[in-house]
Amino acid sequence: MADSRIPHVDLRSLRAPVLAFAAIVVFFGLPGLGGEAIDLWFQSFFWNGKDWLIPHENALGQAIAYDGPKALIIIWAVLLIGAAQFAKRVRARALYLLACLAVVAVVCTQLRAVTGMATPLELKAFGGSYDHLLLFQAKPMGYPSHAFPAGHASGGFALLGLYWILKARRWRGLALGLGVGCWMGFYQVARGEHFLSHTLATAALAWLLCVGLAWLLRKPLEREISSTS
Repeated sequence: MADSRIPHVDLRSLRAPVLAFAAIVVFFGLPGLGGEAIDLWFQSFFWNGKDWLIPHENALGQAIAYDGPKALIIIWAVLLIGAAQFAKRVRARALYLLACLAVVAVVCTQLRAVTGMATPLELKAFGGSYDHLLLFQAKPMGYPSHAFPAGHASGGFALLGLYWILKARRWRGLALGLGVGCWMGFYQVARGEHFLSHTLATAALAWLLCVGLAWLLRKPLEREISSTS
């Protein structure tokens, strides 16, 4: 018989994603810990000294890993709004997943405006104009701030919320969220728009926010899932 409850979630459930996000931020954000070397090493697989593995003008890549997934997520959000409005049997689950999509995207967008992180393609090491400065290093006036956490991948990682609403198929939901998030995130890495650390931090932050929303909405989610078992 399918599991009629959402995975157990309480305030203690926040510990793992909080620790994961904090560990990624500290390891990659402070000099001397090794994170910077890993980021640069990983990025080197996608840069040949002149061009990125996936050029920005690559129409196929843009279609299947940028515009395409973004359009599908927007369509899914519209369908969730419709389900929340007209399908009472799945209203709580639709609202939860819609909240995941909205909150993860907004939080990532707002954070990247203040974290002061440049994209790889803006750095001198990859043909740009700026020094590579880490999250907790002081930045000069005018230093770019639109890379951390990753905005594009956040839409994919927000689908991690499926884990809390798919009953016995929750592991498929988890795999889908991780798969879509990584697909969107590593596409951006391969074209110089993000470092590995940006994508990892986005995944951990999305996990944290999805858990937090599941905790906030746990009672209506459990009632709805139990009633449809």
